[in-house]
Amino acid sequence: MKLRGNLVVLSHDGRWLSVVWGAVQKDRIRVRGWLMLERPTDVGADDAEEMGEWINRSLKEAGCTIKQCVIAVPRASVVLKRLSFPAIGEDSDGDLPGMVRLQMARQLTMPLHGAAIDFVRLNATSEDDDQSQTTEVLAAALPGEHVAWCRTLAKSAKLRLRLVALRGEGSAALFAQLSYTQDGPILGVSVTSQGVELGIVAEGRVVFSRAIDIAPPTGVEDWPAFADRVVVEAKRTRMGYRGVGEIRDLVCVAVLGDDTLADSVGKTMGEQLDLPWEAVRFSNAVEMPSDMDATTRAGLAPLIGLMLGTAINRPTYDFANPRKAPDIHASLRQAGLAAALGLIIFGGGGWVIADQQLNALEAKVTNAGNSYNSYASRYLQQLRAEARVDHINALRGGNVEWVSHLEYLSQSIPPADQARLESVSGSVNAGVAFVEVG
Repeated sequence: MKLRGNLVVLSHDGRWLSVVWGAVQKDRIRVRGWLMLERPTDVGADDAEEMGEWINRSLKEAGCTIKQCVIAVPRASVVLKRLSFPAIGEDSDGDLPGMVRLQMARQLTMPLHGAAIDFVRLNATSEDDDQSQTTEVLAAALPGEHVAWCRTLAKSAKLRLRLVALRGEGSAALFAQLSYTQDGPILGVSVTSQGVELGIVAEGRVVFSRAIDIAPPTGVEDWPAFADRVVVEAKRTRMGYRGVGEIRDLVCVAVLGDDTLADSVGKTMGEQLDLPWEAVRFSNAVEMPSDMDATTRAGLAPLIGLMLGTAINRPTYDFANPRKAPDIHASLRQAGLAAALGLIIFGGGGWVIADQQLNALEAKVTNAGNSYNSYASRYLQQLRAEARVDHINALRGGNVEWVSHLEYLSQSIPPADQARLESVSGSVNAGVAFVEVG
């Protein structure tokens, strides 16, 4: 995994906390600070939240404000298995994660539910006696509860977890250059405050690894006994490596560090294993602080190696984001999601347009109702005004055509020899009547 920018790499074995931080650039790193602290007695080693809060306080006190972090887990927490498969090209790793997980499920005694399983290729292809080609991988499994513990630790420490890596891979990154110059595998030895890690490196990759919980000596007088103990474990590592079917024997011993303890261990191992030995120092791609002494550099070398691995994009285990088999149904789901999106866009767009049109019509109905109420009120006012005018006109127009009326009466009475009209009188009464028209 390639990381750039500022980075914190930390490791904790229950007692000691080791932290190194700095800038990761292209093909090089710059170490800016470090911490090596013993856990306080009031902080529970199994309590990830308390540990995270303590780490957060410690980083603040040391002046570290970097948030991007890598957590390195010790070899004792990880199960490693070397697996062989039929030849698979570098460009066709699609089925390899599933194959690795199936083989690990058959060989492991730990439950795989929630476990993070990752792997690295040891070689692309190799030929055996039958001239058939195989693909070799070194698979690693980290229990699920340990992965959850790392996530909780990072969250409580207010760090952004980018990678959960195997601590020994940092040492392997520093041993890689030497292994390319040897005609066979080398035994890499890393002595830290958290114990001794032994890894067999061939062509830049760790092919076998063990960790021994041996505290480094505090005094020079204890160096010989410590070196003898490391030699015993190195012999066991050599036998275990040959026991997995390897035909190539070790050709060299490499000790990480340039302090006097590393020299003592390297000389003792070289003599008792009858192998040449070399002290491995940091390359020019690593810029170290001037005030970091040799013993501190040796103790923090695996963490610095992990920083270097991220800078050069070295393949490694990532238990936070393990490799997964490709999802063969992804294209079908993507097509379904695209169709659903199109339905939402076009169908939803039509619904929106129809809803807008309905709202416009409802607004027109409301406006028409308001207009009707307004005109009805004005119509009633007009009727009242017309009634008043008719009333006035009726009062003013009350005259009678009396001559015509008398003529009509004279024509209606009997002849003079039969009747005699003595007097005629009349009156006019004007009024206005309203009749409801249905």
